[in-house]
Amino acid sequence: MKFTSVEEATYWLLNQVNPIPRPDMTKMYQALDYVQNPHQHLPVIHITGTNGKGSNVAYLRDLLMSQGFSVGSFTSPHIERFNERITFNHQEIPDEDLIRLTNRLVDLNDYMEKNSEYGRLIYFELFTIMACLYFQEKQPDICLIEAGIGGMHDCTNVLEGQVAIITSIAMDHADMLGETLEEIALEKAGIIKDGRPVVTGLIQASPLAVIDKWAQDHHAKHYQWDRDYGVQMVQETGPLGSQFIMRSAHFLAQDLQVTIGMMGDHQIHNATTSLEAFMAWMALEDRVINWPKAITSLASTHWIGRLEKIHAQPAIYLDGAHNMEGLMALKQVVAENLKDYQITLLYGGLKKKNQKEQIPLLLSFPVEEVYLTSFNHFEAMGQKDFEEILAQKGLAGSRPASYLPDWQTFLMDYIRDHQDQKQDLLLITGSLYFVSEARAFLKQHRQTAE
Repeated sequence: MKFTSVEEATYWLLNQVNPIPRPDMTKMYQALDYVQNPHQHLPVIHITGTNGKGSNVAYLRDLLMSQGFSVGSFTSPHIERFNERITFNHQEIPDEDLIRLTNRLVDLNDYMEKNSEYGRLIYFELFTIMACLYFQEKQPDICLIEAGIGGMHDCTNVLEGQVAIITSIAMDHADMLGETLEEIALEKAGIIKDGRPVVTGLIQASPLAVIDKWAQDHHAKHYQWDRDYGVQMVQETGPLGSQFIMRSAHFLAQDLQVTIGMMGDHQIHNATTSLEAFMAWMALEDRVINWPKAITSLASTHWIGRLEKIHAQPAIYLDGAHNMEGLMALKQVVAENLKDYQITLLYGGLKKKNQKEQIPLLLSFPVEEVYLTSFNHFEAMGQKDFEEILAQKGLAGSRPASYLPDWQTFLMDYIRDHQDQKQDLLLITGSLYFVSEARAFLKQHRQTAE
């Protein structure tokens, strides 16, 4: 079987499943050995955390490229097309390379099925190996690798990170990572390597203690938010981003003034964590930082599907706030950065998420209207699912929320009816799958209109 199109290749990749569990990294090492171990000798910054991984990758990529380094990045999920997951210097993996490498992976999976007790590789294992193969060819100065889920048992943990980043710890994927914050923290701490530094973002004391003990046991220098670095002062925050002053006990002789273009306190935290990790890596490499170029790069950093302005007038924003921590951060942005707008909120979520807590939180947003909808995913919340939650004691009669069976028509009507209203804003949020679908629809609408 040889693929000749991206559609064929990505369909095959996304449909590779295997019921046999992978208890450790043995399966990954077997597979990597068959393709001549492309993961070895790749310079890596490894990033995990409940939220903020993608934003940290975005900030770090721009910081490192501002210093003249070539940068590979591996992230998930994709918003618009599969190629987004693997990039080199901001450029997505070309279609021809994706097809060529997928054909190699078909051969690899045939080998695994015949020779490994664990059987075939599943889609994320294949994505990870594809990234290793591509980066081996491109030879970037540094690879930014985002863990899929967790850390210790995530297939990206075959890579030896020079610096580890743990952005945040919250309850998500509890069925896979653990029922407590401490258990989740231990799983994520597993990306810390012996003698290699780790930078942690804003994390509660108890899970932070778990990470700190792991770092100590592995002789890893631990740079903690607040103790070792942080924000001295937020000078300005609004729809165009934030200005703040950063401090770092180990890497800055004097405080640093920073401007970012992404909104919200959580993005201030992400940018500051990225800066600390950037400085830690530069120190390891014994490099001098060109600060004017570094600071300039942060002002233009963006990340698709994360408070992304997709339509100018009326203003339409997309944000993949798919768990409690993400929604709480979004609520703060609405209350502080977007407080001057008349906001309508459109939400689509997955059944497997904690919707019994997320929907009440949505209803507390300081917005004019809340609409709930479904989308093209087998686990998408439907009208009945929403109604069951809205009927909970204490929710009935709180804030009215309407169900939209046809969100596409609603979007078209909203754009038509509000195009002259500068203070009106539509915020589309929830599952990244929904945000991806809405983004594609809006882009198509814009192209048709043009």
